[in-house]
Amino acid sequence: MTMQFDGFATMYMRMPMSTSSLPIQGQCTVDDRRITLKFPFTGIEFELPSSPAAVIYGCETSVPDLDFKIRGARGDLLVSIAFVAELRAFTGLGRQDDDDADLPVLSFCFFAPDSPLSRLPRI
Repeated sequence: MTMQFDGFATMYMRMPMSTSSLPIQGQCTVDDRRITLKFPFTGIEFELPSSPAAVIYGCETSVPDLDFKIRGARGDLLVSIAFVAELRAFTGLGRQDDDDADLPVLSFCFFAPDSPLSRLPRI
């Protein structure tokens, strides 16, 4: 049986001829190991090394942060995912593998249906 998680995502689009970026709100869903980030005009999908269900439901005692690369049309995306035990949720941050690697390209969080975050309103 696969476990599904829901959450929120934000993509930071760089504005042409500007140093500013525009945040675009989206949704995050996780089905077993598959993460889908949906935004109004685009989406991103990738797989985790393992299912987050074992972490959230206590089958794993220590949870290391995950750091990995995703190949994309505009180059590599460096993704970091961490577990926040108090919220029983995961947070993720993606940065472009280029000169502006400190600026995030996207951020997301996902959680189980019984997490305290599941009570937040959906967009």
